[in-house]
Amino acid sequence: MGEGGQRNIPIDLQGRAGRLILPLLLYPLYALALYVLFPDEATLYIGLMAAYIAPPVGREALIPMAVVLGQPWWLTALTCTYVDVVGCLIVALNFDLVLALPRVGPKLASVVRTGEALLERRPWLRGLSYAGIVLFTTLPMMGSGGIGGAVVGRLMGLDERGLICCVGLGAAIGATLLALGATFAVSLAGGGVIVGIALLLVFVTVGYLLRRVALLDKGPTPTYKER
Repeated sequence: MGEGGQRNIPIDLQGRAGRLILPLLLYPLYALALYVLFPDEATLYIGLMAAYIAPPVGREALIPMAVVLGQPWWLTALTCTYVDVVGCLIVALNFDLVLALPRVGPKLASVVRTGEALLERRPWLRGLSYAGIVLFTTLPMMGSGGIGGAVVGRLMGLDERGLICCVGLGAAIGATLLALGATFAVSLAGGGVIVGIALLLVFVTVGYLLRRVALLDKGPTPTYKER
């Protein structure tokens, strides 16, 4: 066992490091790409990424806000989708490791409890399998972001590759619909700060109602606020 075990340990550690570090590097790489390709919008979108990563701010508030500020809908949708996919990558590929981290682990454990409660209240999600994950990540509901989708998918026993693809598809559909809807609403209203604030409040309210109604939530609202 001695030599064989010694040879296996560094290989496992190297693989684990790659699965954790490479996804984490995707955040600064995207920020760098923003500065190179869109220098005028880069600062705003990096702030949007930071706000989206840190709960409880959700895409149903951030996307309309960016549109009201005159930012392109497609770049806003792309940025939120990117954050969701990277978050899903980190959790899906390093589920056990992230759970063991001192500060992050308890927060992820809270998401796991929320996911377990979600599947208990909505058992039909298991029956939909991959399609259920796409639907779950498309709708702006509590815990339906990239991390929440990854946790629910792992609890459902879905494989990593399919799970990441489904979360990416659902996140892209949800962010695009929100961005196009906000753009259409702003164009109808004719712009303006007051109109923008009113529209933002409308989108936040609609997002809250979707969380409560769209999936027939009959249990208590989860305490974790990960988008």
